[in-house]
Amino acid sequence: MSEPKRNKTTPAAQSPHRLPVLRFYRGGFVLDTASGMFYRLTPAADYLLRSYDAGMEVREFAQLIQERYGLDHASAVRDVELLLNQFVGPGLLDTRQTESAT
Repeated sequence: MSEPKRNKTTPAAQSPHRLPVLRFYRGGFVLDTASGMFYRLTPAADYLLRSYDAGMEVREFAQLIQERYGLDHASAVRDVELLLNQFVGPGLLDTRQTESAT
């Protein structure tokens, strides 16, 4: 049996998201429904969190950034590590999920 397709009207808490407490909005905004905090994300941060929510693994982030923005591997790894530190601080990602990022 296949899972139902997600649509924009499905509440995050009821869908099979990997990030069930986050609700994404246009313009790089995300709401953490657990804490009630709203965040404005950079385009790269928005891209990575949405990719993660869609099933990408954290260890694939550097490759995603490298391909999307045309960066060399070292720059992509550095940028991803900086973003992951920013995701962990407010609890957007668990530190256990970020261990194998590169």
